[in-house]
Amino acid sequence: MVEVYSNVLPQNTYGFRKCCQAVREAVPVEDVARRYTELRPLGGSAKAWFDGRCPLPDHEDQTPSFYIYPSEVGGRWWCYGCSRGGDVIDLEFFCGGYGELWEAMVSLAVSYGVELPERPRSWHRKQDRQKPIRDGIEAVKIHAARRRLYRRFFEPLILATEDAEDRAHDAQLFWELTERLAKHLVANMMRAGNNG
Repeated sequence: MVEVYSNVLPQNTYGFRKCCQAVREAVPVEDVARRYTELRPLGGSAKAWFDGRCPLPDHEDQTPSFYIYPSEVGGRWWCYGCSRGGDVIDLEFFCGGYGELWEAMVSLAVSYGVELPERPRSWHRKQDRQKPIRDGIEAVKIHAARRRLYRRFFEPLILATEDAEDRAHDAQLFWELTERLAKHLVANMMRAGNNG
């Protein structure tokens, strides 16, 4: 079966996977499928418990080719007409018009009252221990950015000033003004680095 989220997971997926697992275990795939299509129960020795017309928006199914397999872990679905399938989150993602898979997962968690797992206490302790180091690194980055801004844009103006008193005043003023610019630059570099 096709796993929709295999190509769209963020690099650190520990939390995302745990949350998806909690939703899969709590939300019956047939309940979500019933939001989007009419299901009929299958009897006898069939492996699938329900079938119906495919609810995926880009598949106009005329005959039932959509099957629900709720006995598998978390429940699965498969459309034999369009050769797509997955779990309850994939179904909500495709049928609910979400832009990202995590949006579908959060929507199901909220709709069904699923309590999503929290990070372990050890993770929070580690973050607390590392905070002074992260703060120190950021302070060094900001200081380096301030120096570069000052040297590149303001130092030529200051050196062009003939009066020594004006030069000292302007040097102090420009140095103070670089702090906010440097913080902004460093913050945007960090965001760009996390997105790239």
